[in-house]
Amino acid sequence: MIRVVALGALCLAAMPAQAAPLVTSDSDCPSAADVTARLAGLWSGDNPGSIAAHIRVEVGQMTVELVSESESAASRTLPTEPDCESRAQAAALVIASWLDTMTADPLGLAVPVEMPPTVPTNPQVRAPVGETQLPAQAPAIVRFSFNMGVFASVDALGAGATLSAETAWLRLAGRFGLAAGLVLPLPREMSVGPGTARWWRPVLALALRAPLTQGTWILDGGVGPAFGLLVVAGSGFDQNDTNLAASWGATAGVRLAHRSASKWAYWAELHTLIWPAAQNIRNDVAGSAPHLAALPRIEAQLGLGFSFAAF
Repeated sequence: MIRVVALGALCLAAMPAQAAPLVTSDSDCPSAADVTARLAGLWSGDNPGSIAAHIRVEVGQMTVELVSESESAASRTLPTEPDCESRAQAAALVIASWLDTMTADPLGLAVPVEMPPTVPTNPQVRAPVGETQLPAQAPAIVRFSFNMGVFASVDALGAGATLSAETAWLRLAGRFGLAAGLVLPLPREMSVGPGTARWWRPVLALALRAPLTQGTWILDGGVGPAFGLLVVAGSGFDQNDTNLAASWGATAGVRLAHRSASKWAYWAELHTLIWPAAQNIRNDVAGSAPHLAALPRIEAQLGLGFSFAAF
């Protein structure tokens, strides 16, 4: 009996282990471990040959490459999803479709995905990897987020402080999204002749935004028009008055964000406000030339904030 058991053990040891696909990635979003975990629920493990898959993440796109000893190399390029979990799932689906072994997911590692019906094929005959029909890529998900920030502002008249609130729609058209923000600076004062003018210019800004990098750290840029409403109130003059004036400008900036969780991100931003048309506060004094004080036409703002992804 001992000899029989020993012989059986030797036979089992001599059997070749099922070849599992080797997954590598040049990014941590998605990482090779995340893709492998999701692939475990999609692949049955009976695929012959030595399989290797490599994932490359570039600006706005993700490429999945598959190489085996018996077949030619194949690759597929996908648009990058905004979160790492969706990227890992998409890469796992592409690899599994090449292996042609979509199975049940008893461990619950894979997110349920509706797949198009497939035509049964002979399991002994496998088409070359380069000719495998891949499932259609799902359309990009439009995401909506709220952003709040606190900024320090510097211009020709000195320094100030600014609060901002912004709503953003990401990936409205490919990589591009749209953001609308309200900038609320603290009121400031300046001397105009014998009195003082207190001025305040809230700004409504629109920006076309697009990510420059992907991953846990995200660098994106934005540019767009700005509308300012100037409010001026005089004090210390013979006749104090309050006036309103509209102004048009432009805004441009970059933001570095760190995704700490699926819905929250923290960021630092540097942007500039430019007012092409000059604006002056004027004080007309009887019997003398009017006094003029010019408002700044360029403002640089540096601040910190956070974002919450609503859906």
